Amino acid sequence: KDGPKAFVIGKQQRDPAMAAYLVNQLRTQGIEVHKAETGKNQGDYVVLLNQPYRNYAYSLLTKQNYPKEAKFPPYDAIAWTLQYLNGVNVTQQDTLKYEVSDLKLLTADVKYDGKIEGDGTYYVVNYKAQNTVLPAAYWAKSQNAKTTVLDAKTTLEGRKDTLAQGAVVFSGLTADQAKQLAEKFSVDLISTKTLPSVKQHEVSLPRVAIYHTWYQTQDEGWSRYTFEQRGIPYTSIHKDHLKKGNLRSQFDVILVPRVGGTGANFLHEVDAKFGPMPYTKTVEFPSHGTPSSTDDMTGGPGFEGVAELKKFVDEGGVLITLDNSSSIMSDLGIVRELKRYESPTLFHPGSIIQVKNRQPSHPIMYGYPETFPIFKGQGALLQTEKRDRDMMLMQYGTKPLKEEEEYKGLIMGMPDKKEVKDPKPATPKPEPPYVLSGMVRNEQTIIGHGAIFNVPVGKGQVVAFTFDPLHRYLNHHDAPLLWNAILNWNALR
Repeated sequence: KDGPKAFVIGKQQRDPAMAAYLVNQLRTQGIEVHKAETGKNQGDYVVLLNQPYRNYAYSLLTKQNYPKEAKFPPYDAIAWTLQYLNGVNVTQQDTLKYEVSDLKLLTADVKYDGKIEGDGTYYVVNYKAQNTVLPAAYWAKSQNAKTTVLDAKTTLEGRKDTLAQGAVVFSGLTADQAKQLAEKFSVDLISTKTLPSVKQHEVSLPRVAIYHTWYQTQDEGWSRYTFEQRGIPYTSIHKDHLKKGNLRSQFDVILVPRVGGTGANFLHEVDAKFGPMPYTKTVEFPSHGTPSSTDDMTGGPGFEGVAELKKFVDEGGVLITLDNSSSIMSDLGIVRELKRYESPTLFHPGSIIQVKNRQPSHPIMYGYPETFPIFKGQGALLQTEKRDRDMMLMQYGTKPLKEEEEYKGLIMGMPDKKEVKDPKPATPKPEPPYVLSGMVRNEQTIIGHGAIFNVPVGKGQVVAFTFDPLHRYLNHHDAPLLWNAILNWNALR
């Protein structure tokens, strides 16, 4: 029959831990996965399509094409292509290139054990936005080890391969601890006796708080869940903590996950006319009061609490906001350089789309190529004045905004030099598609606009995402953008 015969998850991956995770996710759904135990492609995982769940495997590993003209448009996520969401390279084979005798059906979950090459006391991760590097750094700290980030491409003595900008170095680990780190966090390490003398910064792992409102907690819950699954420590805070103030002495980074509404909703939360509304553990309600508690869920942080949040940033803290929460901070005036951009004709249900890395040398963008996929749903957009575009680290699509395109017309009606016609004009390079899986209507209204902004405020920073990199524990490929901001929180300027 026509159609692919197999999908292959090759052994060479940017993030081998996520390749193993994808294999296990497929197996959880009842999809058969084989491993090449012998042969020239030993180590590859193969999803044969002559199996009972063939159609399900095909659906999960190919792009979704939702019709733009559908009579009943979707309201939620419409793309789930797993290799994009997990950052795993999956290839399709129309002719099977494996000997069946080389393949063995998996009967248990798989795990990638990181390897160590070389000899020395410095252990280097060639950073490619692997999901487990930040939790590995927290673990290394618990072992009294130090973490350093190399801020330039370089090579190690005796090796020909180039370390990417953002390589992470662990020092102060014993050989046994390094082996434990590599296996526990599924990262490969290069052991070396000396480090290159390039620009670098020592990592000071931050004290992280995750803020939640009392009027909408779903996405904040997903953020906490992701931190817990990854082993990243945090403190949960809410309006009462903002009102008490003194935030900078307690935290270095405050994360505000996606929350709906406007600045007014964030400011006042549940209407005070319904209060007091306690959420505390009592004999009558023993399940209340966890994982957070308050004597009154109404009223919100108010102007006083928002002023304390602004003070936190002014005093050197980093405020990270996700999706609509970024627009809320603009509404409240905490980050005045960002303005809402209205695009009433844009319809952007959850789809996998193409973005462009505008500043690959910025720590938040370490490990990512020039263009790559992310998951984005409906959400408010932000923009800066043209003079502040250096604050934009990442944009939607690959084309610039019209106002950023180089002007090639006449100056005051006069050419500044004699025009020389190219006898063979170059064929313009086709732009990569914006939508990789799913559907977006009027996509031209979002292309060129900002996906991540890094804005200095006082002594601190506001890092504003206009999408959610922690969407329901699905888009793992996007999460390291947030992990980068946390790992490098004191090196973002």
